[in-house]
Amino acid sequence: AAGGGKAAAVHTEGAGKRVLLIDHQDSFVHTLANYVRQTGAEVVTIRSNPLKVGLDEGEIDRLGGKRGFDMALLSPGPGNPTDFQVPATMRACEKRKIPVFGVCLGLQGIVETYGGTLDILPVPVHGKPSPVDIVGGTKGGIFEGCPTNITCGRYHSLYALRGKMPKDLKVTAQTEDECIMAVQHVSKPVAAVQFHPESILTSPGMGVKMLANALKNLKSSMYK
Repeated sequence: AAGGGKAAAVHTEGAGKRVLLIDHQDSFVHTLANYVRQTGAEVVTIRSNPLKVGLDEGEIDRLGGKRGFDMALLSPGPGNPTDFQVPATMRACEKRKIPVFGVCLGLQGIVETYGGTLDILPVPVHGKPSPVDIVGGTKGGIFEGCPTNITCGRYHSLYALRGKMPKDLKVTAQTEDECIMAVQHVSKPVAAVQFHPESILTSPGMGVKMLANALKNLKSSMYK
């Protein structure tokens, strides 16, 4: 659901950029796409089919054309990220030097791609706001210009185990009880949030700001 509150800030970070939105069959995907468009970016959506082994790489190339994509956005979705072969999607993006930003299931898939482990929350958190602390600074990341504490809408039962986090990923946000809410790769243009930036439960204006920051700060040149 779209956020409300104060008049939205005008963002131009996405102007002239193209985003490949990988839809993991989630009901929030249209709102997420709208948030991306508010940055000035063009959105091209491809629906991920859990019956297939990852995305058809040829489809990525066909949709991208000669221009290609400036970022891939891994949407939320039902079930487990392995159902959608997210690691295969990640490999396809890195092969093409496409930066990646994940949301909810997207974060979980990124964590698994780099060797992390997921577990199930004792009590699922669906449609609930939580205070989230930004940790490790905000400069140059997806939280640039954000307050160090924001409210975020959560809709998940799976979460990334802190004790099994891969060394390539750093935690950039967490709840008061230290449930991981955001990660960023230490060297590659890959970042993700566990919460829904596009939710009405997320602090007004923060969701679009995070997506704008992702478009600004996750650069293809970061792939070595």
